[in-house]
Amino acid sequence: VDVLDTGTGKRRASIAVGYWPCGPSISPDGLTLYVCNRFGATVSVVDLKSFTQVSRIPVVREPIASAVATDGTTVFVANFLPLCRSDSYDVSAVVSAISIRDNTVRHIRLLNGTTALRGLCLSPDGRYVYAVHVLARYQMPTTQLERGWVVTNALSIIDARAMRYVNTVLLDDKFLGAANPWGVACSEDGRWPVSYTHLTL
Repeated sequence: VDVLDTGTGKRRASIAVGYWPCGPSISPDGLTLYVCNRFGATVSVVDLKSFTQVSRIPVVREPIASAVATDGTTVFVANFLPLCRSDSYDVSAVVSAISIRDNTVRHIRLLNGTTALRGLCLSPDGRYVYAVHVLARYQMPTTQLERGWVVTNALSIIDARAMRYVNTVLLDDKFLGAANPWGVACSEDGRWPVSYTHLTL
């Protein structure tokens, strides 16, 4: 991770973290950086005073995005892929919740079929985590692509205080897919989570 001086554009420090760093987030007090090491299945904790990595916390599989709770107590991490047998009855990616106090981790399982979990954010009041992903209909025969029979694009809602899954909202129109939800942000008043998509042509 490189630290740049915004005034001069020069690099102030270079911090060694894990393999394929991505999805950084910073604690509300600005003193700690959290970095997802996608192909190391860990999250690096970086002290921004000394510019050093102080620990690495194991999560589940391919952590790709993170967000720190508004009260600074928890880091929520999106794990891109499930760590399950692909022929199991219940296959789902999870959101890992890391306690900043003691680095313990809880895993919040999403709806069956959740995969390609790419982005997450918190509501301004800190009450909800919004995560965007693909919802695979892997238990259905692949005979019809229309109307989400094979895959649907979705946004899941997590209660950040109770650490539990609440609901999943589908993003597709009846005959028009939402095309790989890639990231999510929330309006300032907290009323609207907004997702953006990524198209590869």
